[in-house]
Amino acid sequence: MKKILFAIIVIAAAVWYFDISRKMTETAIRENYQAQIEALQRFDAKPLCDALDDSYIATVTARGGARAPAGTKDKVGSCTELTRTLRRMKTLSERTGGLLEPDYDVEIQSIELSSDRKSATVKIATIMRIGDMTLARSRSVEHLIRRLGRIRSVSSEETVWAYRPE
Repeated sequence: MKKILFAIIVIAAAVWYFDISRKMTETAIRENYQAQIEALQRFDAKPLCDALDDSYIATVTARGGARAPAGTKDKVGSCTELTRTLRRMKTLSERTGGLLEPDYDVEIQSIELSSDRKSATVKIATIMRIGDMTLARSRSVEHLIRRLGRIRSVSSEETVWAYRPE
């Protein structure tokens, strides 16, 4: 009897690990992005970095008059830059009493789930503003997977337009 119970537990765990824990829904993807926006607003880079898979690669193309980070970055490089940027924004916000706090408009333009729902491609348009001034716009395509019940980004191709404040 113990062997049968143990076999059932092992089979259930295998089904969860290899199938159920890896499937995504459009709702789960939207909730994941909402959590990321909330982390941005808190200037908290940790959950954003945790959402990147260890194999993450980002390709960024910079456009516009201001200097924007460009090139290819792995998870470590992306997290380092994100942490530094959010730390600077937090300092700016604190020193101005919240007057110069960034605001993000994120529009999920499309979500394409694979037939097995274990991967997804998401197209996103983002605008970053401080007050009425637009600092940057971006268009990106993210490739997502789900591991152990958590949605993770494995790669991203992004075009960023950065503007000089006037």
